[in-house]
Amino acid sequence: MRETAGEGDEAAAGHGSMGAGGVEPLRVLFARWCERGDLKALGLTLPAYLGFLGTDEDRMRLRSALHMVHAARWLPEGEQAVLQEVLGALAAS
Repeated sequence: MRETAGEGDEAAAGHGSMGAGGVEPLRVLFARWCERGDLKALGLTLPAYLGFLGTDEDRMRLRSALHMVHAARWLPEGEQAVLQEVLGALAAS
């Protein structure tokens, strides 16, 4: 059975390979989206995040989901900027 990000520690879930600059800002964004009830952003990104194990395929899936949210431009300006930084960190890792 495949372990997901919601289970086990970060290293086992592969988030250590996401890049140091990507994990915490992404968690902050998820928290903001939860507070605001932004189900579109959460619905597009959480499945890819929770299934991320550090493979190239997982990284591409997460980047694609985050790019869709970024391209839609429905986030507040500050969150758009944070999301852009997360995308940069994912691209660099």
